[in-house]
Amino acid sequence: MRRKTVYILSLLCLLLFPAVVFNILSGDKAFVLIIDGQSQVFVKDKSQVDIALNKAKNELVNEYPVSINGFGNILEYDEKKIENKDTVINDEQLVTLLKEKLNWEAQSWAITINGEPVVHLASNESAEGALELVMKQYLSVDNEQVTVEDVAFEEEVQIVDAYISLKQLMTSEKAAEILTQGLFEKVQYEVKEGDSLWTIASDNNITFDELQEANPEVKDFIKVGDYINLIKSEPPLSVVYMIQKTVEESMPYTTVYEYDPSLYQGQMIVKKAGTYGSRQVTYRITEINGREKARETLAEKIMLKPQNRIVIRGTKPIEVSRGGGNIVGLEWPIRGVITSGYGYRGREFHNAIDISGVTGTPVKAAEDGVVTFAAWQGNYGNSIVLNHGNGLTTRYSHLSAMTVSVGTKARRGEIIGQVGSTGRSSGPHLDFEVRVNGLSRNPLAYLQ
Repeated sequence: MRRKTVYILSLLCLLLFPAVVFNILSGDKAFVLIIDGQSQVFVKDKSQVDIALNKAKNELVNEYPVSINGFGNILEYDEKKIENKDTVINDEQLVTLLKEKLNWEAQSWAITINGEPVVHLASNESAEGALELVMKQYLSVDNEQVTVEDVAFEEEVQIVDAYISLKQLMTSEKAAEILTQGLFEKVQYEVKEGDSLWTIASDNNITFDELQEANPEVKDFIKVGDYINLIKSEPPLSVVYMIQKTVEESMPYTTVYEYDPSLYQGQMIVKKAGTYGSRQVTYRITEINGREKARETLAEKIMLKPQNRIVIRGTKPIEVSRGGGNIVGLEWPIRGVITSGYGYRGREFHNAIDISGVTGTPVKAAEDGVVTFAAWQGNYGNSIVLNHGNGLTTRYSHLSAMTVSVGTKARRGEIIGQVGSTGRSSGPHLDFEVRVNGLSRNPLAYLQ
């Protein structure tokens, strides 16, 4: 009996041995999930993926209240041997991977501008909300004397159904940001010591006008640490507002001149200070994206009449010699870094050099001379002109203060004013100009 049992066990071992050996040699089977030709993970089989796809779609519908049409990817499977069953991705991880990797196609509500879709949102309400945010972006009604007559988009704007990638959907806030700021990222420059708008434009190969267009909020003054836009990003949508606005305005006075032959030409004395008047005006203003494009006066009421300013102007001539301007070794009016040189900067020709300085820094006469001009002069701001004889004159501009007047004889090195930022200026500096017989010259050729 024992011999028969041993025989049966031996026979079973012989029968089962090939299967055991085959299993050991072959290992477990799984499938590589391939998405658009790229191998991703090991899965148990296609049914595991089908179940995960259905779950992933349901989760996305809950996260995004939109209709999902499917996905635009190609799924393939490659059977492989694996040594460890843990290599196969679990169901939860597979759902997460499919949500992230697949290009799910969803119904959206697109905002189109002149027929072209620009942004996509999850609902018609979200799209309308984005457009409402854009309209509010540009209107600032800060008092009761402003009323809105009309508001509209300059372009043809529609909200239409579309099917797009789920990843293209955005919130109302993000859509409004794109519609008001444009599709391009801002390229910015951080202002450093000695920078001016002219030097920044020149260093970045753009014109001064282009730089101003990209930074409409920046006037003339910039400071270290400010950020300047180097590219003007055009918003794709233009909001046109028509408003009525009632404001109180000052009315400028008129300057009336009287002439005195005992005073030098250019010398002036205020006989009577002028006083501003005031008026109440109602305007109809048309604004596009917050910038005024047209203004019409609807009503005007004078509250206070202005009073004329009376100025006595000298007619006595100052003798100005002509010559070769061969005075050399002029003293530097201030010590500082040259932030803008003599010559072309963009399309403008700069007739002077800009020397950096701090407001209030004393400005000195470059050479002995007579003051022939000391007053405000347009873009120059407060400006002083010294005549040094032999046809040579020097000009000192953008001053915060002037300590000389027309007819004053200034000695070389004598303080005649203070550094400032008056007129057309990007910050405190001295605009120093040299002229010979009325023609500008490079000041560096005359300074010691």
